[in-house]
Amino acid sequence: MRSTPAFLLAVAVALPALAEPDEVSPEVREIPIEIPDPTPTGLLVAWKPALLSVRLDTGKGSQFGSDKLQPLGFLARYTLQLSPNRPYFGRIEVEGGRFETEDQGIGSSGADVTARLLVGAATRVTSGVLLVANAGLLTRYQWGKAVGGAPTIGIWGVDSNIELEVRLFPSITLSFYVEGAIAPFPYLAQKNLGDLSDADEVRGRVQVSVDVSQSVAIDIGYDFTRWHASFVSSTILGNATPDQALLIESREHAATFGVRYKM
Repeated sequence: MRSTPAFLLAVAVALPALAEPDEVSPEVREIPIEIPDPTPTGLLVAWKPALLSVRLDTGKGSQFGSDKLQPLGFLARYTLQLSPNRPYFGRIEVEGGRFETEDQGIGSSGADVTARLLVGAATRVTSGVLLVANAGLLTRYQWGKAVGGAPTIGIWGVDSNIELEVRLFPSITLSFYVEGAIAPFPYLAQKNLGDLSDADEVRGRVQVSVDVSQSVAIDIGYDFTRWHASFVSSTILGNATPDQALLIESREHAATFGVRYKM
């Protein structure tokens, strides 16, 4: 029993230490790292050389074919987010350049311009992955010295597209783009083309965007564009048959090398 007072004394000394809370480690303040939105906004100015293939058909087989390199092609595309807190985007795009076919008696030497005015919205699939859908108006005007193959004509219609944008790294974005348009309304067309019955466009694009600074990025891409138009009562080939059909198809394989200024 002599050890009892010593035991009680030890307990009395230990109780205050047990009652004291553990020392609280200083709070570590977390600083969020801002990851930029994957959508490549800003003004893109690019060189767009292309391999142009043109085919002309009267419904009885091909009457004209040409495959020619078009080194003088250019592109300007301005994409902006309409509101900082809303996933809505707008886009204005103008592209064009030399449009020349091989000289086979009915070729063409001229130029073409295509313009698009689009609005759309984006939805986030996962972190760093956006799906963007756009719709709007499209117009294309082509002119030159034409007897056939690539005539002078303007068309306009409606356009819609969808784009998947993937942020691979904080400074690198990969995008996949598919577009479809119908443009059945002609203007300023040469008379011997006849009456436009149908015109449409399909386009696909793969693009890589690399941010080199906070305000500048490099965009490199590949585009495939197919235009198709059909006419009735055409006399462009010198045939005066009232019901003469004319089918024109152009395919463009193009590379894009551009600088984008973020705004």
